[in-house]
Amino acid sequence: MHLTVESRTKHPVDPALTRTMKRLLKKAEDVLSKRLRTYCPRGVIASDLALSVYLVNDREIKKINREYRGKDSATDVITFSFVETKEFMPIDKASVKKDGFPAGEIFLSVDTIARQAKEQKLPFEHEMCYMLIHGLLHTFGYDHATQKEERVMEEQSFLILGKLYPRKKEFGF
Repeated sequence: MHLTVESRTKHPVDPALTRTMKRLLKKAEDVLSKRLRTYCPRGVIASDLALSVYLVNDREIKKINREYRGKDSATDVITFSFVETKEFMPIDKASVKKDGFPAGEIFLSVDTIARQAKEQKLPFEHEMCYMLIHGLLHTFGYDHATQKEERVMEEQSFLILGKLYPRKKEFGF
């Protein structure tokens, strides 16, 4: 899976965090291989999918949350899936091989994630990776509207994150 990470905050993207994110997405390709295939348009393979991640502050994520979800508050992650509806744009095979097929955009609030990490006594990077995978799972149709859906989503998170998974005790992993 192709990954681009862009910081829209005053802080640059940490190259070590980007490397960890890329490693986790590779593992996610393996864990979610069957689901990814069902979300790939004809002619695109899972490794051709592209994900854009934007690191934003609370002010920007609050604006996005208000505009697209009608909620006037900051949140940790907002995901826009381009593959969930399966209404694909035409495929230019050359650009797919170069840049990947756009699967979705994930907006991560650095401010909220930092607060959550502090409250839970976790390293910032662990919470950031958890929220990235949370957004990735939303991109490919996972949700947590019911306890059963939440359990399935958390199981997938644990399989991808392993030791970086922050909710081990809560979910008994």
